[in-house]
Amino acid sequence: MKIIIVGAGISGCVCANRLAMAGHAVTLIEKGRGVGGRMSTRRMNGARIDHGAQFFTARDPRMKDLVQDWVAQGIVVPWYDQVPGREDIPKSIRFRGINGMTAPAKRLAESFSFEKEFFVDSIYFDEEWQINEKEGGNRRLLADHLVLTMPVPQMLELFQRSQFELESKVMDQLEAVRYTRCLALLGILNKPSVLSDPGTITHPVPDVDWISDNQVKGISVVPSCTVHAANDYSQKFWDSPNEGGPYLVKVAEECLQSKITEWSCHRWGFAKPLVTFGANQYTSAWDRLSLAGDSFGGERIENAAMSGWDAAQAILDLG
Repeated sequence: MKIIIVGAGISGCVCANRLAMAGHAVTLIEKGRGVGGRMSTRRMNGARIDHGAQFFTARDPRMKDLVQDWVAQGIVVPWYDQVPGREDIPKSIRFRGINGMTAPAKRLAESFSFEKEFFVDSIYFDEEWQINEKEGGNRRLLADHLVLTMPVPQMLELFQRSQFELESKVMDQLEAVRYTRCLALLGILNKPSVLSDPGTITHPVPDVDWISDNQVKGISVVPSCTVHAANDYSQKFWDSPNEGGPYLVKVAEECLQSKITEWSCHRWGFAKPLVTFGANQYTSAWDRLSLAGDSFGGERIENAAMSGWDAAQAILDLG
């Protein structure tokens, strides 16, 4: 069976991997230049910076199996299980990619075809799915089954452009999905910070959720940091991120006791789902369509991954 998956986050990559391993012809398409989605690692003046999701956990037996394989292959390592001095934060092993958070997605992508910089303008179903690239691109793909794993608001925009709708109950559930936003600051430090292992600070002030030292974390030779602003602060400066940057720089410099010599901001428009679909995935045998992602499984990387796994299993169960 020919299967097209839209969205190269961990959910799409896990789904594509499971279906490809089962013998299906799978192509994953992504509007960006690489796989990983929020599991994103960026290079900046010699530094390697995780600027999206910072770690992942493994509670589900299937996720544990995946992580065990990744650890054995040398692409994932345990990072930490307890934040020093923060007994209020649950103790659980956090894992990271050996060279950044994109590592697991890149490994999964070795098992299927990947089309990058493919913005899906519209989809059309008539016995098979037709997936059309945005005007200016000439790619048009056909599939027996279509899987969408991008954030639900983007799914709804695609449905609207395509004049496509699912049954009213499903559409109501999709339209109820809500996300937080996150303004992320990526900074180069003039010297190593004062942080000790694991190199993180959570909620140092109300407007900042997270500060991480990528050198202490073990992914960057060059001292560098990641700062995640809280949702309210991110909303306030969403349309002018560079105006919100200086305060984040100030907080980070005070916490790290190191000067930030260069910085840039990245906007995560769909950082964490506040309201999810209500089921781990959705598959319609009639429409030959599946929907998955953190909009379904939940905010943790593991939940998004298992949403993709469950969507793959639902497709396989169709026979």
